[in-house]
Amino acid sequence: MSSNAPTSRSAALDPRCLGRPVHLLPRVTEGLRDALQRGLCLPWNRRYRTRYEMRSVALLPLNQTGAELPGRWLRTQGPLGPLACQIDRALVLSLMARRLGLASAPSAHDGDPSTATEERLQQAVALQLCGQSIHLLAQAAVADSLADSIPAPTLAPLQAGGAISLPADGWILELRLWDAEAQPPVDMIMRVALDGAYVAPVLRHLAGPGRAPKNTKAAQPLPRRLTLKMQARLLERELPLGDVLDLRPGALIPVRLADATLMVDGSPLMSAAVAEHQGKLCLTSFQDLE
Repeated sequence: MSSNAPTSRSAALDPRCLGRPVHLLPRVTEGLRDALQRGLCLPWNRRYRTRYEMRSVALLPLNQTGAELPGRWLRTQGPLGPLACQIDRALVLSLMARRLGLASAPSAHDGDPSTATEERLQQAVALQLCGQSIHLLAQAAVADSLADSIPAPTLAPLQAGGAISLPADGWILELRLWDAEAQPPVDMIMRVALDGAYVAPVLRHLAGPGRAPKNTKAAQPLPRRLTLKMQARLLERELPLGDVLDLRPGALIPVRLADATLMVDGSPLMSAAVAEHQGKLCLTSFQDLE
C-alpha cells in the first residue's frame, strides 16, 4: 500500500559554510541589533518623538552564488569591497511623515515616482546604515579591548541602480524594524549586501585561536630524526670454573682488549679500536664490516 504523505527533504549543505563557525554568528548579530538600535532608532525616536524598534538582525550567506538580487539598490565601494543597500520605501515614507509631524505615512505604490526629498532621505539613511554596519563588523572581528580603536569608515555617496550581483562569497545583513506607534505596526526591512571580505574576519575571530594554524618546527634532516640503539661488545674470554669460583672483590683478570664490534639490533655493523682517554674507555678507528 503506497503512502501519499509528503516526504521531508534534507536541507542542502552550503559548501561555503563548511569549516566556518557560521552557527556562532547569532552572537554577533545580537550585538549588532543592540548597537543599531542605539545608533539608528534612538536618534530617530528622540528627533521625531516616536518609537522605532530594531526587531531583529540576521547575517546570511547568499543562497545562490553570483545570483542577482532584484529590486532597487543604492551601491558604493567600501574599504574592503563593494556595498549595496536596499530600504523599504515604507520606512522612508514613515520617516518623512514623522518629520512633518504626521501620525501616519501617506500610502504610495511601487510605481509612483519618488520625490527629491524622498531620494535625499533614502540616501542619507542608506549611507548611515552602511557605515555603521561595516564599522560594527570590524569591531566584532577583534577583541573587546581593541574595538574602540577601530576607526569609523568614510564612504562615498551611494549611487542608485537596479539589481546587483555579488561575488561568490556574498552576504546579506537583513534588519527588521517597526514603528511601535503606527496603527497597525508593520515590519519594515533594510538590507545591506556585503562582500565576503567584511564577514571573513568576523568568522576567523569567532573560530578562536584553537582554529588557527599551529606553528610547526622545521623538519630536521633524516639523519637527525632517525635514532638507532648501538651496542659495543668489547671482549669475550673463557675461564676455568675454578678460576671463576676463586674470584673475590678486588680480584683482577688480565685481558687484552681486541677490536670492539658495534651492533645494531643484533647485527654487526662496524668494528672499532678501544682506547683509554682521560680515564675512560673510548671507541675509535671505526671500520665497516663486510
